[in-house]
Parts: sequence; structure tokens; C-alpha cells
Amino acid sequence: MQGIDIAAILSSEMILTLLVLIFGGLLAILAGQRSEIAGKVLAGLSLLGALALNVKLLIQVEPSTHIYESYIWLSGDSGPIMTLGFLADGLSVPVAILIVGLGLLAVTFSFVYMKEMNNPGLYYGLMVWFIAAMVGVVYATNLVQFFVFYELMLIPAFVLVHLYGVSEDPERRSRNALQFWVWTAIGGLISLVAVFMIFGLTGSLEIVTQDLLLNLNYLDTSIIPVDIARIIGVIFLLGFGIKLGLVPLHVWAPPVYGEAPIPVLVLLSGAMTKTAAYGVIRIVMPLFGDVLGGYSVGLMVISITTMFYGAVLAIAQEDLKMMLAYSSISQLGYLMFGYSSMTTVGLNGAAFQLINHGVLASLTFFCAGAIKMKTGTMRFDKLGGLGPKMPYLATIFVTAALALAGTPPLSAFAGEWMIFSGSALRAITDGFPYALLTVLGVVATGLTAGY
Repeated sequence: MQGIDIAAILSSEMILTLLVLIFGGLLAILAGQRSEIAGKVLAGLSLLGALALNVKLLIQVEPSTHIYESYIWLSGDSGPIMTLGFLADGLSVPVAILIVGLGLLAVTFSFVYMKEMNNPGLYYGLMVWFIAAMVGVVYATNLVQFFVFYELMLIPAFVLVHLYGVSEDPERRSRNALQFWVWTAIGGLISLVAVFMIFGLTGSLEIVTQDLLLNLNYLDTSIIPVDIARIIGVIFLLGFGIKLGLVPLHVWAPPVYGEAPIPVLVLLSGAMTKTAAYGVIRIVMPLFGDVLGGYSVGLMVISITTMFYGAVLAIAQEDLKMMLAYSSISQLGYLMFGYSSMTTVGLNGAAFQLINHGVLASLTFFCAGAIKMKTGTMRFDKLGGLGPKMPYLATIFVTAALALAGTPPLSAFAGEWMIFSGSALRAITDGFPYALLTVLGVVATGLTAGY
């Protein structure tokens, strides 16, 4: 498409989603200065509108179809240099709906959970902007656009933790927020090194084109030698691994998960980490999966370590919120385990588990927040006998927890079955290491059921 077609832009659900969220967040901040209710309403309506646009998009996108939009952003004498592109397909739209849906629930939950805070308009506007940046990540079709949104989402997340964290000590809030900022920004910058390497070697930054053809030609050794392609893939995995919170790159996660109020924690754990998982599915595995095959066992070991580390620390916690936080770290190990098998069934299981974890972990966090509102605490030694007092909440919490543990026939069981099927297939073809890692993965699932 030559130039900017305003009519086409206004008919694009993907662009309209971003515009609704960007301007909705701005209006929530401005209106919230005068009326807290106005800020709440505008934030909620913008997210409701964005959700409706994405549900409409989901109806249009069948499993085997896609919607691709490209607008020239920067052009030269030889043609377009940079485009602003958007892709809706069977992966990006469900992830976008997950992000916006969780955002709507988090903002709505904030109406009752975040009753006493300074500058509520700023809080609601930042929540909406945080969601907008994450949606921008999943619809991006070129690497610059992807990483601009990927880094922009850190700004509202940092401010939300810094200003609205649960610690009464402002220095502690600042320290936890800064640790989050530094680690996740480093992850983004590491990945940006890989982006510059790709551009220097290929002259292209497009992830997909109109025909969904991968532009980076990583298998053509005249453009990118296999050894260099392998290095680029590892750099991407390192950058995404930090934001995923994989062990030993997880050090930012426990402090910020403990600091963030429940609605913000839902977005950090349920949505933000999923943008990194999405980056692995959208960028790393299609472009570099073949050349990274030799690192499969090593990646599985990191995944298993993350699963066990999170599960063991979850068992040791005396606070419900922190138990769920470490559980979330453990569950992200399952996603990476699915990727690491380098099999179709494993990758599909990881993609399915991405949605499962976002929904189920968020449900448990919401339940923890409701318990805090009811009892004033989340410490286990003060929460005895809650089941009879809060039967509906207890039912929701137990169901979500059982699903996270992979209990059949709940949804996460199917995801974990596919993930472990992928590693079992590698055990059949490649022998003992994969068999041992599969068994260890199943044992980690048993630990999850234990806590």
C-alpha cells in the first residue's frame, strides 16, 4: 500500500484497537484528575471496545487464514525501507484477546481492590497504556515495531509498581521497581543486538510478508552463515528468557511480584510474560528453530530447573500471593519445555499452555486479592477455615489450581500432555537424555499438585 490511507486505517480492527487504548488511557488520566469515577469508566470502556474489536477479528480469522496490513513508514529512492505492519492470525488474535481480556478484568477488579490511592486517573490510564503496548507487540510484523512496543510496555509497568506498590516504604518500592526495569530493559536490549545483526546481514527487518513468507532467509548461508544464525537465535532466547523469568534469569520476578498490587500482578504474570513467550513462537522457532536443534537438551534442562525451582519455593512460602508468584515462575518453565522439544506437538502444546497459564494464573491471583479484601491478610497461618465462609471463591480457586496442576480433564492437562508428548517423541528418536527429562518434567508436575 503506497502512503497512508486514512480510510483503510479506520477500517482496521488492529489499528483501531491501538488507537482506542492509547486515547482511552489518555482520557482516563485527564478525566481522572477531576473525577475518579470518570477515569474508571473511560478505562473500562476503552478496554471493552478493544475487546469487542478483537473478538470481531477472531471471527474473521479462521485457523488457516490471516489478515495482513502494511503501511509505508519510511521510504527511499529504491522503495520502502520500513513499514508499519499488522498481522492477525490464529496465534496473534487469541494472545491479543488474552491480554485485553485480562486487562479488562484487572481494571474492573481495581474498582474495588484499589480504593485508597493517590491519583487514580493516572493508575487507570497507565493500566490501559500497559495493555496497549502489549497488544502492539503481538500484532507487529517487523522487528523494529515489535521491539518498540516491547520496550514501551516497561514504562507504565515500572510506574505502576513504583507508585502503587504494596510496600509502605517508598525506598523499597523504588528498589523493586528499578530492579524490574533494569533486568527487563536489559533483556530487550540483548534482543535488540540480534535485531541489528539480522538487519546488517540481510537488510530486512520484516518477520512476515503478505504471503507469510519468512524474509530472513536464515538457511541461506550466503546471507547468514549457520553459525551466525545460531548465535542470533541464542541471543534472542537470552533476551526473551529474562522477561519470561526463566531460572537463572528470574531474579527480577519475585521482588516485583511481591511488590505489585494484585491487578498489576495479573498483567505482569498473566500477560507481560506472554509477550516474551509469543516472541519465541513468532520469531525464534520459525526463523532459528532448525539451527538451534543442538541446544534442545540444554534448553530443556533450563526449563526443568525453572519448573523445579518455582515449585519448591512455592511449597516453602507462608504467603498465598508469593506462593502463587513462584508457581507462576514454575509454570513458565513448561512453556519453554514445549519449545525446547523442537517438535510440532510440543510447540502447539506450549502455545496452548500460553493461553491456559494466562487465564488460570490470573484467576488464582484474583482469588488471592478477594481473600485479602475479605480477611486483610494472605498469610496461611491466618487463613484457616475459609472454604465454608467463601464457598464460591473457594470453588473457583481450587478449580483453577487443579487445572494449573494438569489435572484431567481440565484445560491445562491437554497442554501439558502435548508438551510432554513432544519430549517423549524426542526420547523415541534421540534416546536417553530426552526420556530422563520427560520423566523429570512429570515429577515437577507432581510437585505442582503438592502445593
